[in-house]
This record gives sequence, structure tokens and C-alpha cells, in this order.
Amino acid sequence: MAGFIRFLLIVLLVYLITILFLRYIFPFILRLFVKRMSDRARKQFEREYRKEERQKKGDVSIDYQPPASKKIDKDAGDYIPYEEMNE
Repeated sequence: MAGFIRFLLIVLLVYLITILFLRYIFPFILRLFVKRMSDRARKQFEREYRKEERQKKGDVSIDYQPPASKKIDKDAGDYIPYEEMNE
């Protein structure tokens, strides 16, 4: 009987801790996360906006650089000449 009461107390304690976490702590953590993400987005937007302001009207800027082409070594393989045979 004492084991059953102990089990019920543990279950009740876990339930209460879960309720407190979901009601008070989880929203607080979620607010901090959302605030941090919105601050990052705002800073990135401001950085891009300032970049556009610095450019003069009519200037062209290219942000893309194509990847460097791979150089193939001429001695990298064997060249095998072949002839078509008509039979």
C-alpha cells in the first residue's frame, strides 16, 4: 500500500511540474527565442538596406561569383585512338 501511495505522489509531482513548465517557463523561453530571431532578422534587413543606400543611383553591383573552373591535367588519362571497322 505504501508503494502505491508513493507512486501516486510521484505521478502527481511530475504532473504539477509539467503543468508549471508548460504554463510559465515554456512561454518565457519561447518569447526569448522569438525575440532573438526577430532581432537577427531586423539586423540583417538593416544591413541590406544600408548597403542599398550607399550605392549611387545607376550603379550596378554583382554579388555572384561563379565557381572557379576545374583545371584538367593533360596527363590525367590515356587517350586511346580507335578506328571504325566496316565488315
